[in-house]
Amino acid sequence: MASPKFSAAQTHAFNKILSDAVASKTTGAVFFGVTTADGPIYLHTAGTKLPDDPKSGAIDEDTVFWLCSQTKLITTIAALQLVDQGKIAFDTPVDTVLPELANPVVITAYDEQGRPTATAPAQNKITFGQLLNHSSGLAYFQEGPPTGEFSDAYSHADEDASAFVKILKGSLPGVPLKFEPGTDYVYGFSTDFVGFVVERLSGKSLEQYFQDHIFSPLGITSASFYLTPPLKNRLLPLAQRNAESGLVEKWSRPILFERDPADVRVHLGGVGLYSSQKDYLTVLRHLLQIAAGTAASPLLSRASVDSMFSPTLPPAGATTLSGLADPNLGLPAGAAQYGRGLWVNIVDIPGKRRSGSGAWGGWASTSFFVDPKTGVAAVFGMQVAPIIGDSTHKKFLSVLEREVYMALGVAV
Repeated sequence: MASPKFSAAQTHAFNKILSDAVASKTTGAVFFGVTTADGPIYLHTAGTKLPDDPKSGAIDEDTVFWLCSQTKLITTIAALQLVDQGKIAFDTPVDTVLPELANPVVITAYDEQGRPTATAPAQNKITFGQLLNHSSGLAYFQEGPPTGEFSDAYSHADEDASAFVKILKGSLPGVPLKFEPGTDYVYGFSTDFVGFVVERLSGKSLEQYFQDHIFSPLGITSASFYLTPPLKNRLLPLAQRNAESGLVEKWSRPILFERDPADVRVHLGGVGLYSSQKDYLTVLRHLLQIAAGTAASPLLSRASVDSMFSPTLPPAGATTLSGLADPNLGLPAGAAQYGRGLWVNIVDIPGKRRSGSGAWGGWASTSFFVDPKTGVAAVFGMQVAPIIGDSTHKKFLSVLEREVYMALGVAV
């Protein structure tokens, strides 16, 4: 069967959508790429490094983005490699590898400022699989107003996993959890701890592990935890949306994370990578190849890839996740699940991705999806932060995704 392609007219239509977005100042710069298992069928950029500033230079396919939570997929691939090698299993208690996660506590009460006032020892241990599907209870923010654990952990994580845990614990008797492990879903620090597990079991830093076992085998050269001078020269700076005008402007706030390679002490598997989106698309294409049985040198077993797209959450977790679904996606109620490292839709979405597709994104307005049934994957990035509360990115992606499936003639 021939691999699908876009016609010249369809390619022109995609190009116009992107250029119109820049012209209207919906975004200052944008990348959109689509691939099949055989190779990219669309790669295009529009805009300049700084919003509305032609002198800053146009972005291109090799422009580097801060991936933020797009990092989580890469960390998941590393974790599944260890599962394939028999070094760890989904039901392995994590404290056998990371003693720092022994004896966690479930927060049971908070004060008006959102500070924990009472805890109870967790009845069950956190397992490796619960880290991979965010059912561990490790939350970015606990109940009540944000208490600072998110920014404190990420901005002061400058030593190792043990130091990271100390920040999360604070004065509590154990690492705080939002709920009993394995009973619900909450987005949080789980994938950072997956990265620490990879480091402990492999004996390598996460940077070195990724380079040796993921990036180098796939021919990826732009991805790293270190914003080295060559990557920094290609970096698309963060932008922000003006709350009053809705237009994109230069970023004016502090950067939460250490960016100087000389000062990076801990590799955060949930947020820390930089890469071009074209190289990221290479990773997604490899997953399609494994799913299709055409990968020449697969990084993962077919079973591990299948597990990424298979539901893993308990009923309460699925209900929680469904309540967080983006309304622009058009997902029917109750049809959201989480696999291993990927958000999964368990029904076809009308005019868009098919059931069993996986997706996620990053804080600085980047998103991707992988649809093994259709055999297509896409990455969309703007680098406008934060994505939280900004519906523009999601509406834009919705338009592009619908156009992809129409162009491929597989819209349902």
